Amino acid sequence: MDRNSIEVFLTVAELGSFRKAANALGYTQAGISYIIQTLEQEMGLSLFLRDRRGVHLTPEGQILLPNIRQLDMDNRILKQTINELRGLEKGSLRVQIFDSISIHWIPGIIQEFKRDYPGISIELITEEDSLKAEEMVLTGEVDCGFFLTKVSSDIDFFPLKKESLLAIISPEHELALASVFPVDKLGEYPYISMKYDHHTGIKEIFEHFDAEPNIAYCMDNDYAAMAMVNKDLGYSIFPALLLRDIPYELCCLELDHPQKRTISVGTRSLETASLACLKFIEYTRRWVEENA
Repeated sequence: MDRNSIEVFLTVAELGSFRKAANALGYTQAGISYIIQTLEQEMGLSLFLRDRRGVHLTPEGQILLPNIRQLDMDNRILKQTINELRGLEKGSLRVQIFDSISIHWIPGIIQEFKRDYPGISIELITEEDSLKAEEMVLTGEVDCGFFLTKVSSDIDFFPLKKESLLAIISPEHELALASVFPVDKLGEYPYISMKYDHHTGIKEIFEHFDAEPNIAYCMDNDYAAMAMVNKDLGYSIFPALLLRDIPYELCCLELDHPQKRTISVGTRSLETASLACLKFIEYTRRWVEENA
């Protein structure tokens, strides 16, 4: 498979649509369809099913998916190695991030990295689900990534920082003047949950204290949830990093039994990672130590 075929196959598999893949890659829809048809003819296999819901991998396509991802990663590593032999003048990195560090860490890290390696292009891929982020690193979808809580996969990683998880309430809330948020109230007040609470260390707080959250709303946007809290529609729990420079008036309280989570950075293997990836991790660790 050539690089274009690999890229088209993986993009269609991810987006589930020839049209979306065409828009993402700068092809026409007919061009995407032609590349997939040619690939299927060369392999003698049907790779995608087309129906009203979109495009889906066939069982054969599902079996081939990990191998094609490996081909993609091998191609990128080969290209990166060639670039490294030329002194890191050119190359590319795919980095998985999540919202809070994308706002407060990533700009500073990239600024310092690009100052020394301007020829390395960096593609940022946002994924809030820490377990999926680990999977993206393991499969080679990204070169390195940032993880929350305990890293469960067999990957090489470095803890960067422990950050507090804080309860946020409106200034009108009856606990607004309290110094801490009591854990025995976790299940009492209306709670505004986030879509990824179960992968960001938040759900574990309720489980640890055997509390059932009284969920009033479930949100998928951090600032939207903060706006709801500001209107006293419920309380929520957020990491301290994400609560910096917010545009809403909120009271941020430690729990009376303080809770923290760990942010780490890692790659599938330090032995096989590209030099650019290793350099990015090195710059990340130094920047966090000096600035966070």
